[in-house]
Amino acid sequence: MYKAAEVCEVAQLQPFVLRSWEKEFPRIGFQKSAESPRLYRQSDLDQVLRIKQLVFEEGLTLSGARRRIEDTAPASSSATDDEVEEVLEALASDARTRIAHVRDGLRSILRVLSSAPGTVVIVDDEPHGEPARSAKRSSSPPKRTVAARAKARSAAKPSRHASAAKKKRTRANA
Repeated sequence: MYKAAEVCEVAQLQPFVLRSWEKEFPRIGFQKSAESPRLYRQSDLDQVLRIKQLVFEEGLTLSGARRRIEDTAPASSSATDDEVEEVLEALASDARTRIAHVRDGLRSILRVLSSAPGTVVIVDDEPHGEPARSAKRSSSPPKRTVAARAKARSAAKPSRHASAAKKKRTRANA
């Protein structure tokens, strides 16, 4: 697989020329997603070199070069199994890279969230299907989550009616 800069270097073309040829010849290169750069197979590079020869050496326009290539191309223009395998392999490696990037981002968010005082975040880094390792027990009391702390505070705080009744009892006893 080649990147656009590599194709331009081999074919000795400016990037804008390659982009304009991609519009006329949409089968040149492929793009995995809208955010990813275009990639080129060896057959794409060969076609770019053929277009360069037709345009610069034979003086054809891009339309003329396209017609010439279509006329000389074999009737079957389906991709070979090797080309399909190359594309699928490139897509799979990109997916692995994206997943790793998302995982790193989630871990950084987890670090930020778990750095809040009194918060405990439990992380299950074990792959699915494997038993989790037993956690070491410490002598310190377990930390409570934010929700558990709020619940404990509301339980410890007397209601308005209870505090009013307590004040009346205190006054009566005095």
